Formats: sequence, C-alpha cells, structure tokens
Amino acid sequence: MKQTLVISYTPRNGSYTKILLDEFLQSVHGKTKVTQVDLVSTPPDLLLKDNLNLIMHWNNGKRDFSEEELAILSNHNLFIEQVLDADFIVLAFPIYNFSMPATVKAWVDAIVVSNKTFSFHPDSGFSGLCKGKKSASIIVSGFDYNNSGDIKEYASATIKQNFDFLGMESEIISAFGVDQNRAQLENILDTAKSKINLLIKDWYSDEA
Repeated sequence: MKQTLVISYTPRNGSYTKILLDEFLQSVHGKTKVTQVDLVSTPPDLLLKDNLNLIMHWNNGKRDFSEEELAILSNHNLFIEQVLDADFIVLAFPIYNFSMPATVKAWVDAIVVSNKTFSFHPDSGFSGLCKGKKSASIIVSGFDYNNSGDIKEYASATIKQNFDFLGMESEIISAFGVDQNRAQLENILDTAKSKINLLIKDWYSDEA
C-alpha cells in the first residue's frame, strides 16, 4: 500500500483548513497508509545560528557530525525522512498576511536540502531527488485572492516552486474568500471538497 504524508498547520478553532483536511483523511481511509504530522504540536526548527551553520557544513560536504551536532539537526532530519519515505504528500495550511505562516515556511526550509531532496552539478545544474512523488497543497484564505485586483498572495507560488524544485508533481487546491464571502462559504468549501475527491480518485485509483 502506498504511503501518504499529511502535513498540517490548523491552529485556529473552527479552522476551515481542518474541515478540508478532514475531508481528505475521511475519503482516503483504506486507500493508503497515512502518516500525519501536526506542525502546531511538532513544529520545525527555525533556521538559526547553530542549525543553519551545520546545514551549510552539510552542503559543503561535511558528513562526520558529532552526536551533539546530530542532535541539533534531528528535527530537520526527521522531516526530511518523512518526505523521502512517502509516495504522496499533502500539505494543508491557511494564508496569513499574503503568504504561508512562518511555521509552514520553516517546514519547507527543513526539507529542501542538498544531496537529500535535490542535487546540484556545475554542468547540469539543479535536479530534484523526489521524482515519482506527488504532492498537493490545500490552501485556505479568508480573503478572495481570485477576485482581488492588485492584491496578490504568494503562498501558492512559493509552495509550488519548492515542490517542483524537488522534482515532485504538484498541484494546489484553494479555498479563497471564506471570510470575505460568507454567503458563498458552503459553495467555496464544497468546490474544494470536490477537487480533493477528484485528486484522491486520480492518486489512488489502483489501491485497494
């Protein structure tokens, strides 16, 4: 049975993101083995002095880390291994202030690592090491960015760029305007749920 990694950040009471995530989890039951990671209860480390410099040492070829250094990197390495072990990855989060929450960006920073999820060669450039995996992002916003004129959001482009960079097939299921367009809330959520179920039908058509 294929492995699905579900990463979520849904801290708000009554979260619409969680409603859509629950739709995925309920609909996918029995079709895949699911590993769930709640970034609220198990947040990734921010890139600060100690861990960032160790990661840079890794990028420069160092492999003989001490036990103390490995302990500092353990949070990052856990998230990387979860991605590498998965066939499918679902990331669910809301938009805050035009972009993804800092905790979600910290998860992205944790998994985009040289010689683990991507490689670089002077002659051929960058290459994603996650080819064959598929990813989907469920992104919810209170504001309707689809009909916003000059106001833009950057979460969708950022997460798609990172997943594409790692070599994954990626797509986005968005539910925008859940606060701005309260009269259309049920329709917004139902549309997103329909897209989630179409995704499941596509991904797991060969599964039991």
